[in-house]
Amino acid sequence: MSGIMDSTELDLFIRSRLPEKRYLHSVSVAETAVMLAGRFNISEEDARIVGLYHDAYRYVKKDDAIKDLEKHGFIPYPEEIENESLLHAPVAAVHMRDDIGNVPESYIKAVRFHTLGSKDMGTLGAVLYIADYSEPRRRHLSDEERKSIYSHESLEGMVCHIIREQNMYFKREGISNAKVTDELYSFLLDGGRFEG
Repeated sequence: MSGIMDSTELDLFIRSRLPEKRYLHSVSVAETAVMLAGRFNISEEDARIVGLYHDAYRYVKKDDAIKDLEKHGFIPYPEEIENESLLHAPVAAVHMRDDIGNVPESYIKAVRFHTLGSKDMGTLGAVLYIADYSEPRRRHLSDEERKSIYSHESLEGMVCHIIREQNMYFKREGISNAKVTDELYSFLLDGGRFEG
């Protein structure tokens, strides 16, 4: 797409913003997203770009993030305000066009919802959500668990699988799920499909 930083330039941009470990995670997410995109007939370049960019604001401080979002007229979810590590998703979404060019709305939705998910995140968002959770550098999953996620024949099935696993973990730990994630899970259980 014209006017958008290509993935080689974006790789350099992300490398300059993130510590090595987080940069390598972003590269691995991009590679996993490309694999999933190829499987589901989604643009691999789109998947690579959102995968590389998704954590660009991972280390923004809570107060700075909230001020930045207020300045842009963006209201984060209560769970994002409560958990500082979630605020990077909306902050990255509001800065994406300034950073890398006039990206389509599907890129912004993908980055915006990559942590909590949403029934409105679209197919590219589902790819990023799955890739961020399952990329091979993530130590919380075994190879068998990854295979189990990827064994589903649809993005919806994979996302549903991930939320179900998270829900079991949260229940054990006494953690409440985000409302938007619960809405996504209900949407998928009712046969909902991602669009766009």
